Amino acid sequence: MLYLDLAMRSGAATMLILLAFLLWHAPIGTEGRFSIFAVACSEIAHLITNSPLSLNLPSVLQHNLIILSALAPNAITWLLVTIFLDRPRRRWPWLVASSFVSATYYVHLVAPELGVPCLLFATCLYFALLVLAIWTSRDDMVECRCRARPGFAIAISGLSLGLTGAEAIGIPEPGSVELALLHSGSMFAVALAFAIWILRPDMHLWPGPAEKPTVSVNVTDNSPDVALINQIKINMADNIWREEGLTISALALRLSVPEHRLRRAINQGLGYRNFSNFINHARIDAAMQQLANPRAMGKTILEIAYDVGFASLGPFNRAFRAETGQSPSEFRREALGGTPADSFKSAPILVNSR
Repeated sequence: MLYLDLAMRSGAATMLILLAFLLWHAPIGTEGRFSIFAVACSEIAHLITNSPLSLNLPSVLQHNLIILSALAPNAITWLLVTIFLDRPRRRWPWLVASSFVSATYYVHLVAPELGVPCLLFATCLYFALLVLAIWTSRDDMVECRCRARPGFAIAISGLSLGLTGAEAIGIPEPGSVELALLHSGSMFAVALAFAIWILRPDMHLWPGPAEKPTVSVNVTDNSPDVALINQIKINMADNIWREEGLTISALALRLSVPEHRLRRAINQGLGYRNFSNFINHARIDAAMQQLANPRAMGKTILEIAYDVGFASLGPFNRAFRAETGQSPSEFRREALGGTPADSFKSAPILVNSR
């Protein structure tokens, strides 16, 4: 079993290095590259430091690998929030919480007798990440990301939740070969799955005739749905966005179209990655016009929030600040304090990318 565990660890580490290298050169953002690189480094360090075989590493190298391994909760959280939370401001609470968990996880690695409470913190973090990945899918307009959410959430946060939870309750026994094999086998399976997904062969790169696909592919699948986009614009012009609690499901029902088709039209045709951003942009645009209008001075900010479709003041204030960088009262004071209201024209409702 020791040699099987060693083979699993070597294979998982090799694939993590390959994945980090490939994705570092992929056309993704800088934060995405660094988060993937951080996950690969921390997990490789974890594979080395938790090996049941005695590797006789120098003490300085061993301690540095322990520190790097302890950063795994932080790295995994960074990767998941980078993918699933479009607004950077919403990622910071998660990163702060995961940094605390990484600190406690380091305590567990250097003092195993304190392991149970430390592992419980990590278990709670991974459970919260799993909920985040599933919960935010309701608002997601990026079709490929929606499809990948369940598998991605289970593979990353679900696996980490299972491993830390099992270790916290002592099943298998801490320090046993069985627990080591569970870690290495799980890491190998996840790394292999992602490697297969990323390294899918493209038939256009290979010489000779390609095999016919078993499933017919519609070449217009990624083209804008012009008719549906026009329907969306008409309904937005009719102020459907004023409906309190409007959801993607409710809008799809109103338009009599499948939800996945509506998501694709809003994302690919109108440039929005998030349904709340799409609806809130129209609401905040209308609120800005009222706040900058001297004739609406008698209206309170709460009344304006209700008027544009918000159920309470808190969500309105947060959405307004996210859209404009100001609070509603700051915007009103600036708009009516000497700057002509005409200068506060927002961008067209259905053009900006979110």
